[in-house]
Amino acid sequence: MRNTLAAAERSDAGKAARIQIGEAAARRHTAPIASMLFWAAFCASTVIALHKLSAGWAARQGSYRTGVLTVSVFLLAALYPVRKYTLRLSLRWLRLASRLPRAWAVRLLLLDRLETWRVVHVTLGVFAMLPFWWHIQFGRRSLLELALEILVMLLVLSGFLGSMVEDFLPARMLKMGNPEVRLEDVEAASHGLYVEAEELVLGHSEGLVHSYLLCVRPILAGSQPSRTLLWATLTGNSPASAVCEPARLLAGGFGAEAAAFHDLVNIAERKVNLDHNQFNLRLSTAWLRLHRRLAISVLLLIIFHVTGVLYFAGI
Repeated sequence: MRNTLAAAERSDAGKAARIQIGEAAARRHTAPIASMLFWAAFCASTVIALHKLSAGWAARQGSYRTGVLTVSVFLLAALYPVRKYTLRLSLRWLRLASRLPRAWAVRLLLLDRLETWRVVHVTLGVFAMLPFWWHIQFGRRSLLELALEILVMLLVLSGFLGSMVEDFLPARMLKMGNPEVRLEDVEAASHGLYVEAEELVLGHSEGLVHSYLLCVRPILAGSQPSRTLLWATLTGNSPASAVCEPARLLAGGFGAEAAAFHDLVNIAERKVNLDHNQFNLRLSTAWLRLHRRLAISVLLLIIFHVTGVLYFAGI
């Protein structure tokens, strides 16, 4: 009875979680900007054009002004994760909206959507490259400044990667029918398939059991190479058929037991699809971990850089 209730609770939680894929895919159509990757590319093109047009003006501003401007834009861009992971800012925003007329309050609340903040974050992150570009043109760079320059470029590139992943992956997962949106659900389903196959193979001939141990169980107990799963994501094709085809070809040699071996291969195909599902889930968050680490590294180097500048300036 307890197992039944636990399974029902996991099923309800899984059903609620699966809705998130469709919501993530549909959100691309309701967000202020449908494709963040194209928007980021447009902002980058604008930065390049403005840099060409402002070369003379930037040279007159000096390193201190351009440095202050660069840090200011970076700090504004950093407000997005603050808004994303804390409710205090939204609560204050709601209090402000409650004091305004309804029409203005609705507009203000729309501005507080995470999608709107994300657009602002990407825009500021890309446009921060303009004052940063001006700033690095003054004087010779030390090793610290060179490291900071490289990390800032990697930070922006990781942001472009994230925009591409978040534009592309939810719709692709929805199209391919990836059923799970939580890693723990994938692991539970994979374990269930392994148990199902082990029970199904019991009582069959020695030849079938040997083929199962040789060709099917490694698929159930292992995982597919990342390059195979990445290529399947990029092409939109399920990797299960290709991976399990050698095992399926053996079924014809088992006579009356062929149907049972086909069932075992079907279980293996479902396991490969779960591996692909798991890979896509990890891909959807791996870039963010990289982005966060780069952002923290950039912040630390900026602190060292600013501290050094103030120290040598005698401030």
